[in-house]
Amino acid sequence: MSVDPAIERAPFGRRLLRLCLGVIRPLMAFNFVAGAPTRMSAGVPDDASHGLIEGPRMLHILVVGGLSGSSVGVRSYELGVAHQFAKSLARSTGRGVEWESLANARPRLAATATAVRGLDGLGSFDFIVLSPGTTDVLSFASLRLWREELERLLAFLAEKTSPRALIVVTRIPDVSKYVQVGPVISSILRDDSHRFSAVAANACARAPTTRFVEMPPVETSDFVDDAFSYATLYRRWGAFLSTIATTHLG
Repeated sequence: MSVDPAIERAPFGRRLLRLCLGVIRPLMAFNFVAGAPTRMSAGVPDDASHGLIEGPRMLHILVVGGLSGSSVGVRSYELGVAHQFAKSLARSTGRGVEWESLANARPRLAATATAVRGLDGLGSFDFIVLSPGTTDVLSFASLRLWREELERLLAFLAEKTSPRALIVVTRIPDVSKYVQVGPVISSILRDDSHRFSAVAANACARAPTTRFVEMPPVETSDFVDDAFSYATLYRRWGAFLSTIATTHLG
């Protein structure tokens, strides 16, 4: 089987530089900017990260990892992806939906995987949305170790979830667009975003109950009074995921 060039090993010099950057990462003054005055490092909600939309033949969804799971930038989880997904899914199917958003104070994939493994009742979820990699790319994590962690997590989910469940893994965005750094580091982040996404796509292709998708990009409509609005982006992401889920349900 041929190897995707996107996931081949980077040149030694590039790997060495990434290793050095990873070591000094805590000391670097990255400015996580989402193209507007609102920062990607904005706060997360402190209300309940789960809820219920009443209706027959209840569906259960879990959203974990990345912006999708953390609901960064909004005041309530009800404005986040999981609830917006649930609302759209309830409208399109006429069914009830129980939703849960899993955030973690340490958003790297290893910590996310640990949190997922600690959940009870994984077999009850009909849809699990996993958004891995953004923080790992920004932290110059090892691609090899990240791939192994992702493959272990997908294997765990395949074992613990229902055969009817769909696991949706989202593509890692080009994070170089959201940080203010020099051209060399920016090129590394851009390259890593592509490599990590290629690894995720490859892993999903080997998992029969898993689908790899690219979330809708930021649009002009996501800006309100010249400021970026996470709420409108999450609403579109929720509608997008609902379309995937509704198609899966047939």
